[in-house]
Formats: sequence, C-alpha cells, structure tokens
Amino acid sequence: MQKIKNYWRREPVLCIAVILAAVSSLYSRPQLAYIDFDVLAILLSLMLVVAELKEIRFLDWLAVELLNKCRSKRQLELVLLAVTYVSSMFVTNDVALLTFVPLALVIGKTLKMDMERIIILQTLAANLGSMLTPPGNPQNLFLYAHYAYTAGSFFAVMAVPGVISLAYLLLLLFHGKDSVLKLELPKLQQPPKGILLLFLGLLLLNIGAVLHWFDKLLALLLTAGVVALCDRRRLLAVDYSLLVTFAGFFVFIGNISHSPAVSYLQQSLMGSAAGTYLTGLLASQFLSNVPAAMLLAGLTKEADALLLGVNIGGLGTMIASMASVISYKLYAAEHPSQAGKYVRTFLYYNFLGLLLIGGAVYFLL
Repeated sequence: MQKIKNYWRREPVLCIAVILAAVSSLYSRPQLAYIDFDVLAILLSLMLVVAELKEIRFLDWLAVELLNKCRSKRQLELVLLAVTYVSSMFVTNDVALLTFVPLALVIGKTLKMDMERIIILQTLAANLGSMLTPPGNPQNLFLYAHYAYTAGSFFAVMAVPGVISLAYLLLLLFHGKDSVLKLELPKLQQPPKGILLLFLGLLLLNIGAVLHWFDKLLALLLTAGVVALCDRRRLLAVDYSLLVTFAGFFVFIGNISHSPAVSYLQQSLMGSAAGTYLTGLLASQFLSNVPAAMLLAGLTKEADALLLGVNIGGLGTMIASMASVISYKLYAAEHPSQAGKYVRTFLYYNFLGLLLIGGAVYFLL
C-alpha cells in the first residue's frame, strides 16, 4: 500500500490518466485507433534528443559563457531570463527550468544574493516562452497534431499573446534597482563539436517532423538509432511515464467522445470561442494545462481558443503548469525557511500575469 501511495505522489497525472482510461473502458470498448502514435513517436524522439543535449551540458556551457560577461545585476537577470525563455521553445519548459534554476541558485550562493524573485521570473519565462512553439510543451505538441495546425496558422494564433507576455516579463525585469557586480563562474568544458552538431541537427529534424515537414516515425527511427550508437543507456533514461500518460488520455478521450454528456458540453459550455477559452483557463488551474488540453480537445472544435486557454492557463496556481512545481522544489530544497514567501510571491506575479495577459487575449478573441 505504501508503494502505491509513493507512486501516486510521484506520478499523480499518470495515475489519473490510467484510472480514467480503465473506468471509461468499462462503458465503452477501447480501440487502438484512439491512440495517436504520431504524437507519441515525436514526443519520444524529442525526449531522446533533449536527454543527450543535457548529457553533454550544452545549455549549461552556453549559459556560463554568457553569464560571465555580465557586469550588473540587471544584465545577470536579463541573461538568465533570456536563456530560459528561448531554450524553453525548443527543449520544453521543464528542461529549461531543470537546467537554469540550479544555475541561478549557484549564482545566489556565490554572490550572496536572494534569487527568489529571479527564479520566479525564470518560471514565468519558461512557461510563456514554451507556449510560442509546438515543441515547447506537451500540450502544444498534442494540440498541433490533434487540430492539424500548420506552422503558419499556429504562429498566427500565438503571436499576439507572445508579444503581450514578453512585454509583461520585461516590465517585471526592469522594475527595481540595478547594481554593479562581478561574476566569475567556473568555466565548463565546451561540448564536443561533432556530437553537438549531430544532436542539434537531430533537434532541427524533429522540429521539422512536428511541423509536418518530415515523417515522424522515420524521425524517431533515425534519432533512436543515433542515440543507440552514441550511448544506448540514454534509451533507458527517458521519462516513458509521460508516453503512458498520453496513451491513457487518448483512450479516455476516445471512450467518452460519443457520450451524451460530451454532446451536451460541446453544445453549451464548449460551443463558443469565449466559452472554450475560459474553460481552458479554469481547467488548467486545477488539472494542469497538459491534461486539461487533452481532456478538452475532445469536446470542442474551437482549436485556437483552446490553444490560447491552456497556454495562458499555465499562469495562476502552481499546478497550472507542472513545470512551476520543478522550480519551487529546487528553491525550497535550498531555502526551506523561505518556501512560504516564495509561494506568495509566485502567486502574486502569476495571477497578475493571468489577469493582464489572459484579459487582453479574451478581449481580442
């Protein structure tokens, strides 16, 4: 029993997905066709590439090179936010925070600075940056495939909220006093150029597959083959629980897609762009935006409204985007006595962003 409880604490979303799939299968016969294997293939392929880029510490090396050039507190904050924001578009918000929040904590120790505010801004940067591209986070990857977006149509939807969210980040960054500092982080060994270029090339290949420019299954075979040749252990280091979570939600959505309750929701709550958008925002606050996107996609044809709702819905509560929990845990482990203050500040910045960005986008729908 204790093992089950521990697993539930570690993988609550996976457990919920499996339970929903199992229970709904009692009332509707599940079909293999419900599972979108293209999405699972590209998700696995991207995770393999990102795992290898983490192994050679490319992002860490790049960040240290940039940070050592900083000569003021504001420059330091700008670099930390910029590398988090940009990298989250390509390696997901989770990976960006797992890479750069520990680096911010090291800098805090070195300079004897309280990094609470900058880590919260990094979290905002990761969540807002990742919403701008299909591979930036799992819900975008899913919705891009589910609604058959093209690159142009996706970026057209996310362009305006992208500009508004960037303005919000810059407003927070430049609010406050600047000060002179000198930072000298220990230099990291530059990643081997051959390996680096190989995996950056694979990353571009997989982004092309996400954008429907390249076959997804072929991209997975090429990626897995290269990873196996370079370091087969990386094949076992991937978070396969995420794939099972997606499969569980695919089965659940397929099972309930023809039920009377779904038909009612489609005609009432999810029948308009505004209703879909607000439902996506609200559901994300309690379910997190990845499961919210997967559950609601089966209820509405308002693709743009749902895409906006679950992405901007990543602001707000700490579980609205599970990436936010990562930075909290990292900070709380280093500063347990300040964990409560961190949560209060986090909620202030996030709900302010939800109100400003979410409100602006609502009136533009």
